[in-house]
Amino acid sequence: TELGNNRSTVVLLSNYAHFKAFFLHDLEAAETLLLDAMEISGIDNYDLAECKMEYADVLLLQGNIWESLLYFSQVEKDFKEHPIGHEAKLRRAKISYFQGDFQWAQAQLETLKASTSKLIANDALELSVLISDNYNMDTSETAMKMFSLADMLSAQQQYSSALELYDSILNNFKNHSLNDEIIFRKAKIGLKQHQYQ
Repeated sequence: TELGNNRSTVVLLSNYAHFKAFFLHDLEAAETLLLDAMEISGIDNYDLAECKMEYADVLLLQGNIWESLLYFSQVEKDFKEHPIGHEAKLRRAKISYFQGDFQWAQAQLETLKASTSKLIANDALELSVLISDNYNMDTSETAMKMFSLADMLSAQQQYSSALELYDSILNNFKNHSLNDEIIFRKAKIGLKQHQYQ
C-alpha cells in the first residue's frame, strides 16, 4: 500500500500473490495482484516472466490447466537458454505428467537433464526416474495415471482428494512399485498439514 504498483515493486507484488495463493488460499486476490503487476508500464522482461510463472501456478491451482500451459510456454519461448525458461519447460513437463502423457513428459525431461541449473536438472531427473521406473508396470497404466492425478491434486493443495487416490492405489494395486512413493507422498502431505506423527 505504501510503495504502490510500479516497476520497482513488481517482484514484491509477485511474492505477495504467491503468499496469498499458497498460504492464505485466496486465489482470486492472487490473480488480481498478478494481472495488475503484468499491466505495469515499462516492466522488465524478466520480472514479467516471473509474474507469468506465478500466474500460471495460480491458474493450475484453480484447475485452468490449458491457460497455465499457455503462460509457461510463453516464458519458455522468451527465455529459451535461461534458467527461468528451463523452469517453465519443467513445469510444462509436470503438467503433461499430471495428465498422464508420460511419453511427452519424458521427452521434455530428457532435454532438461542437461540444464545449467543443478536444481532444475535434479528435479527433471527425479521425475524422469519416477516415470521410467513405474510406467508400463501394469499393462493398463491405470495405477500410474491414478498416481499422477493424485500428484496433481496434491500440487493443487486438494490434499484429502489426493490422499483418497493414493490410498485407492495402495488398496487396489498391492505390491506395485509405486507403493513406496505413495507412502512418501502421504508423509509429505502430513508435514504440510502439520500432522507430524
